[in-house]
Amino acid sequence: MKKISLPEELYEKLELGDQDEIEVVDIAQDRFTIRAVGGKKSEYAASWFLLPTLISTVIFFVAALILKHPHVIPLSGNESIASAIIVIANGVGIITFILAYLNKRKELYHMMTRKIYWRTFAAVVVSVILIVSLALSAAFWFINQIFYGVNFGLFTSTLIFGIFSGILNYVLIFIVDTFEISMLLNLLIFVAVGGLVSSMATNGNQYWWQRNFSVLGTESSNASLQFNLTLIISAALMIALFDYIFVSIREKYGRRVRHIILQSLLTLCAVCIALVGLIPNNGLGLAHLAHDIAAQLIVLFMGLSILGIRWFLPKANKNIYAISYTIVILLVLSYILWHPIHYLTLTAFEILSFSLSFAWLMLLINNLLGMLWNEKKIYKVTISKEEAK
Repeated sequence: MKKISLPEELYEKLELGDQDEIEVVDIAQDRFTIRAVGGKKSEYAASWFLLPTLISTVIFFVAALILKHPHVIPLSGNESIASAIIVIANGVGIITFILAYLNKRKELYHMMTRKIYWRTFAAVVVSVILIVSLALSAAFWFINQIFYGVNFGLFTSTLIFGIFSGILNYVLIFIVDTFEISMLLNLLIFVAVGGLVSSMATNGNQYWWQRNFSVLGTESSNASLQFNLTLIISAALMIALFDYIFVSIREKYGRRVRHIILQSLLTLCAVCIALVGLIPNNGLGLAHLAHDIAAQLIVLFMGLSILGIRWFLPKANKNIYAISYTIVILLVLSYILWHPIHYLTLTAFEILSFSLSFAWLMLLINNLLGMLWNEKKIYKVTISKEEAK
């Protein structure tokens, strides 16, 4: 077997022993991935999903007998297969996810410290719970549109429940097996963009855009719960992601005031986004005032973050400075086109502002993660004469 020499720091990072082996995976013409063979990383999804699936299926069968549904069970409704999956299978699946995530904590300590793991634990669990619940509700709403009014016998219903429960448990355990911090960023993009677009499509009023963006979260919209939960989940993911990033930056580069201020501004921005979702813009009372104040504070905190980017991150890639100031100019221009000129509607201005701000936020997070992960080191290459033969 051919041998390869590694620098001591890489040897320690891969946690290699004297007789351990590594594998080099060709991912591109000029790039490779090096990883330990038979490392400590364990995967449970392929086998452990069967146990929670069996438990939830037994609970469903017993519940069907108790509720006296031994013959026919509807696909959707209050006492249906869909509601059972959302309540029973989802409940058991979430418990399974929490137990698997806790059991995986020592492996996750390699990508995040113990302190960061526990600080982000609640945000990760709550976000997964809400995302899975909303995804199941949306999936069965769609299925019900196709198979409206269909009913199944007890055996078929139990089989359908078991299949969906198995898929759900497998996916949740698989998320734990493959969990990386970048997954929080992917969840944030999926929730923010997917949730808002879905709310626009299912709000029940084709002319909602004639008022403003916040109308999607009011009692006049059929998708108000979905819209508001989208804002709350997105805020929770943002707070968890910022907490991980800046705690890791402090551990790597030391405590710096400029980083603390940037984290505070971004966290306050996320809190205000959550408040916009928690306080729908219904009526003209205190709720309306609080909603408007929270929305205006989002603009303030985000604006300060963008304008001060050169001071907050003086050693960042220069492209982020140019893009940040370009976004500021576009935001000011879109505001002028909306308010004094009235060329843009309020909804158009809000959507444009959200798109630009969200794009900048993704750019910022990628740059911050680059400060942690994309550290480059140069090593001198030597070829062993023995191996060359």
